[in-house]
Amino acid sequence: MSDTTAGTTIPFTLTTRHDQRLVGAIDYPPGDAPVTRTLVLCHGYGGDMAGRYLRQIAATLNAAGVATVRFDFTNGAGTSAGALSAASVAGYADDLDDVLDLVETQPRLRASTFAIGGHSYAGMVVIVVASRRRDIAEVFFLAAVFDRTKEFAMAAVAAQVVAPIVIIMAGGDREVATTQADALVRAAGERVVARVTIPGADHNFTAPGSASALADAIREHLLTLPAREARASPASAQ
Repeated sequence: MSDTTAGTTIPFTLTTRHDQRLVGAIDYPPGDAPVTRTLVLCHGYGGDMAGRYLRQIAATLNAAGVATVRFDFTNGAGTSAGALSAASVAGYADDLDDVLDLVETQPRLRASTFAIGGHSYAGMVVIVVASRRRDIAEVFFLAAVFDRTKEFAMAAVAAQVVAPIVIIMAGGDREVATTQADALVRAAGERVVARVTIPGADHNFTAPGSASALADAIREHLLTLPAREARASPASAQ
């Protein structure tokens, strides 16, 4: 896959560490200059990378010069391999690790600061990945769940996160209680640098204006992140 096409979405596929085919896309901002900030977005359980709120985030951030990465988890409901019945936080975290390893080598992204964002079930996924990677500059916890798994002791996992965490909640969410965000705040402490509520937003940000408000809130925080030095690897996705 070439990433030299400006202002467009470039699809990619990869074979995960579990030997499954994963499908995704990089949304590049206009131009061909190096991109200094990139957000890797993770859909929730039963979702996919074509979710309207994810596309809105991508459009808003691309207009601000930020690249976004969207992908379908394996063992999900999208176009990647596997069955949803086999979904797990651990498996999804491995998928995110594999996606990060790939996109960090793309020529226009080698100078990027990388952030990760997880919606709903994927809130647990991004916390797990951020706890074991030091190349994550910021974590976005989007109308997400924190402690609904027996796979990890999530409080202990969150204590290992060094990146700042931004919590964005949906004011009209009937699927995820605010107690999930409260639990993350208790576990992560001062690493939670902001807690924002989108008034009137439902869990999937389908209410009028809510997806745009979500995207604007993310942009506000991402644009404060500094760039990092370009990576040396010349590899690109296939």
